[in-house]
Amino acid sequence: MKKSSKIAAALTAAIDIVTAGLLWLLCSLPLVTIGAASAALYYGVVKCIRHERGRLVKSFFAAFRRDFRTATLLWLLFLAAGAVFAADVFAFSRMGAGTLPGALGKILLGCLLAFFPWVFAFVSRFSNTVSGTLKFCGYLALKNIGRTLLMAAELALSGLFVWLMPPLVFLLPGLVCLLLSLQIEPVFRPLTADMTSGDGDDWYNE
Repeated sequence: MKKSSKIAAALTAAIDIVTAGLLWLLCSLPLVTIGAASAALYYGVVKCIRHERGRLVKSFFAAFRRDFRTATLLWLLFLAAGAVFAADVFAFSRMGAGTLPGALGKILLGCLLAFFPWVFAFVSRFSNTVSGTLKFCGYLALKNIGRTLLMAAELALSGLFVWLMPPLVFLLPGLVCLLLSLQIEPVFRPLTADMTSGDGDDWYNE
């Protein structure tokens, strides 16, 4: 590949990463749709940016509509659990730092953060019930604990960067999703080896 072609490909990928992040932000604004937006972001990033198949905007919204119900139910469960754990941390922090219940709440919040990428990446690729998704993703998260902890660290750092430099919110969603896919896709690949999409577009097996 010529140098100019490589530069053009890099610029196209960079634009797509920013576009993916903007689509995620736009579709996450109602807050209740963050789960569906996250599943669509993962699908669009892996299919259109990593595998260069299809158009990003079209693929994003197709996945958003397809996975909306399951992803939204899962997100509401995450939101409810996160609210309970955060309330626990807040309540016990007022009773003095270092209390066991407060520490437990922080650990549970960390577990929720680590679990998040597996769940919505899984929703973007596979069909399952809400309970089936949670069970299988729990299995994947524990079996691949090293990848799980790395992804939790990446999410935590990205949140810190956005807190310190708010304009990064327009760049980081797509970029972080791309990084997360580097840990997730090797785990998904054996699961999709015998899958077919039905339309011959089996990009995930490439």
